Amino acid sequence: MKWIDKLERRFGSWAIPNLAVYLIGLQAIGVVLLMSERTSADQLFLHGSSVLHRGEWWRLISFMMLPETLSPLFLFFAFYVFFMISNSLEEHWGTFKYNLFILSGFLLTVITAFIRPGMIVTNTYFLGAVFLAFATIFPHVTFRLFLLIPVKVKWLGWLTAVGYVLTLLNPGEGAAAMGQRWGVMVAFATYLLFFAKDLINGVRATQRRKVFTEEYEAKQEQARHICSYCGATEKSHPELRFRYCSVTGKCYGGCSDCENSSDRK
Repeated sequence: MKWIDKLERRFGSWAIPNLAVYLIGLQAIGVVLLMSERTSADQLFLHGSSVLHRGEWWRLISFMMLPETLSPLFLFFAFYVFFMISNSLEEHWGTFKYNLFILSGFLLTVITAFIRPGMIVTNTYFLGAVFLAFATIFPHVTFRLFLLIPVKVKWLGWLTAVGYVLTLLNPGEGAAAMGQRWGVMVAFATYLLFFAKDLINGVRATQRRKVFTEEYEAKQEQARHICSYCGATEKSHPELRFRYCSVTGKCYGGCSDCENSSDRK
């Protein structure tokens, strides 16, 4: 995209290689702090009111430390998968574009925290947009669920998107439910910021293929040979042998009426 190219020419030197390592490192610090009970999740999540009215500015960074769980086994696989998909995106996009993707989600998340300062904001959904991006670019990569069941990542991406939509439709009114809905909107906004053009082009390409297929099938259904005298075609009279007059260029079906017509004389 042109706007990304312009930004990269100006700020490309600021990009951080292997950004995923630092993101995982932040969550690892959060895991240590939570497991050692030096802090609690209530002290880490982003809460706009606490930042504005209590001066708890660390929350602008600390919410990035929140892990999905404290289960060591789950964390190992979660960190591994995030590292793998992040590296793939960085190799495909380049360091700057991947950095910009993460930064866009981060800034949008922080902005929403001040739009609705009473809600609880975490990093779950905007980091989930990384998985949606990976599923879009590498749809045929296969993951093994529970180390056994092979599933293409595009289906997992669709499942994630459906889960996000259900979260968006959640009628809950609490601070956590509100934060989840806004988190989903941030994830979709971040995704569309980078993929809207590709999605539109994909829809247009699908429509063009559909029109081409319909036109091709219509042509296939049309008769190629039409008798100039009786109107017979190879589809209505497949037994006939159609010929063309070398003088007039007219088509004849070979029936007795055609053979006796004045045009054949």
